[in-house]
Amino acid sequence: MDALAMLKQQHREVDELFDRIQQCAEDERITLLGQISEKLTMHAELEERHFYPFARRMGIQDMVDHSLQEHAEVKHLIAEILQLKRHDPRIMQDVMQLITSVQSHVKEEENTLFPRLMSVASQDELMNVGMEMQRTMEELSHQELLKMAEHEGSTVTPG
Repeated sequence: MDALAMLKQQHREVDELFDRIQQCAEDERITLLGQISEKLTMHAELEERHFYPFARRMGIQDMVDHSLQEHAEVKHLIAEILQLKRHDPRIMQDVMQLITSVQSHVKEEENTLFPRLMSVASQDELMNVGMEMQRTMEELSHQELLKMAEHEGSTVTPG
């Protein structure tokens, strides 16, 4: 699978979890928050380790810098959410802020960054990046992504 197809697939998976968390009962919320945090942490790691460096090599520096700032904000929000208590009324407020931030980021990527990259990168290059991302995804699937999310977000101050 090429890098763009993989990232779009991950975007849809997170959207589905966002829909579910807005409809769920309180006792299911913590489970869904864990799944959302893991998926977003994995996604950000793949983009930061492989996709954004590739986009930079293709001359798309400005959008990468902006995307990295958005990642820092999302990581900070995730860390805050993970540290709140189960019944804290701020959880859903923070979740709604997370949903808004992530959906805005996804829209920018899919409507601007991805088309720009498609205009300068070959399908082979996109496939190679996708394969690198797949290997990293397999490596990371054995790690504690929730601990990673909680730690990463707590070291970032929002821009």
